Amino acid sequence: MSRLQDQDFTYWFLREAFGWDVVLQVTWMFDSPPATAAVRSVADALAASRLHRRLVRPRIPVARPSWVRSTADAALTIQDDPVPADERDEWARALLRTTDLDAEAGRCWAVHLAPDDRGGAVLSLTCLHLVADGRALTSAATDAVAATRTASPAPSKMSLRRPGLVSDLADAGLQVGRAAVGTARAVRAAVTSRPADSATDPVAPSPERSARPARSAPAVRAPRADPSWVVVDTDTDHWAERAARYGGTPNSLFVAVVAGALYASGYAAPGDPVRIGVPVSLRGPDAADDERSNATGGVTVVVDDRPSAGGDLGPVRARCRAAFTAVGAGERPAAYHLQSLLQVLPIALVTRVVMAGPSGMPDAVASNLGRFDGLARVGDATATSVSFRGDARGVRPDRPERFGEGVQSWLLETEGRTTFAVAGFDETCVGSVSALRDAVRAELEAWGVRGDVA
Repeated sequence: MSRLQDQDFTYWFLREAFGWDVVLQVTWMFDSPPATAAVRSVADALAASRLHRRLVRPRIPVARPSWVRSTADAALTIQDDPVPADERDEWARALLRTTDLDAEAGRCWAVHLAPDDRGGAVLSLTCLHLVADGRALTSAATDAVAATRTASPAPSKMSLRRPGLVSDLADAGLQVGRAAVGTARAVRAAVTSRPADSATDPVAPSPERSARPARSAPAVRAPRADPSWVVVDTDTDHWAERAARYGGTPNSLFVAVVAGALYASGYAAPGDPVRIGVPVSLRGPDAADDERSNATGGVTVVVDDRPSAGGDLGPVRARCRAAFTAVGAGERPAAYHLQSLLQVLPIALVTRVVMAGPSGMPDAVASNLGRFDGLARVGDATATSVSFRGDARGVRPDRPERFGEGVQSWLLETEGRTTFAVAGFDETCVGSVSALRDAVRAELEAWGVRGDVA
C-alpha cells in the first residue's frame, strides 16, 4: 500500500496532465470559538495520521510513485482578523483554491482557524484528494478532534524510507503484468456485457429513454470554471422521517434531492434521463488500519425522469440497491479493467485518448460520507454545522477541460445534524448562488424537509 493504487490514478493523472490538484475540505462553524490549544492539538494529531505523507517519484518508468512519511511541520494557520459572520463559508471556500498544498513536498493537508465578528469562529481542514478520499479524510479529522479530549492516536505505520531501485524494477514488472491481465478482462467484459432489459429488470430505464440528450461541451457551459455553492443543514431524525414517509432511506432521499435539483435548475427537462454518480467506499471492517489513500469505487444510477417530489422514493431506492448489488457481485464495466493499462502508457497519450472521447462525467454526483460521531466537538466547543466539499484548483477558463458537470454534493452526519454542500458546475443553469439555492430549496420544500440553505 506504499505505492499509488488504482483509485489514486485519477488524481495523479489530473495533476500530471492538466496541472490540477483536487482538494477536499471539512469546515466547522462555531458560535463560540474552540480553544487555540485544542486546534493546535488537532494539527499535531493530523501530523501523526495517515494524511501526513510525501509522494516520491519512481526511478524506473512504469513503476508507480510511492508514499513515505512526511517530515514537514504540522500545517496550522490561526488568523487574528475576524471574518464577517455571513462570509465564513466564502472564506472557507477560498481556501480550496489558495491553500499551499504539494504532495511531493509533503504538504498534503492544512488547518486554518479564523474568528468571526459575532464571537464565533470557522475552522477549515483542506487536504489533497490524492492522499485521502472523503471517508479517509473525515475519519482522520474525527480521530484528530477526539485527540483534543483523549490520548493522541497512534502514528501512521508508513515508512520514512523511499523504495530502492530493485523495488521499482519489481513494481514496473508487476504493472506490465497487471496491464495485460486488465486488458484481457476488459475484452471479456465488453463481449459478455449486454444492455439492461427493462422487461426483466423493473428498475432499469426503458431503452428509448436511456440515452442522454446532446449537450454542448462543458467549457462552453462553464466559461468561468467557477462553481457556485450552497450548504444545506437539517436535523438528522427529521431527514430520516421524511425519507421513510415516502418509502425511502436517508440516502435515497439525498439522491432524489440532488437529481431533482438538477431538473429544477433546467439542466434536464422532465423525461430526459440523467446519470447520478454515487461513490461507494471499498474499505472493509478494519478501515482504521487501512492506509490506502483512496479506496472508493462508484456506481451510476440512471434516473430517466425527475423524481416526483413528495411522491414515492421506491424507484430511486430500487435503482440504488441494484447498482450497489452489482458492484458487490464484482460486476464492472470494460473501462474499469483498463485502468492498469492506462497507468503504464505515457501521460500525453492517455490525455489524447481521454480528450478524444465523450465526457465520462455523470450529470450529478451524490456522495454520502456517512455518520461521524464526535466530529463536531473540538476541545470544549461544539460546531453548529460541519460540512464537506471538494473542488479542483488549477482549472483554467481558457482551456477546454472542466472538473465537474451539472451539480455535485457531499453529505455527512454528525451530532444529530445532516449537512450537505452542493456545487453547481453548469453555469448556464446554476451559475449563481441564487439560482442554485432556488433549485435546491424547491426540492427540499417539495419533500417537506425543514432546514437552512445558505
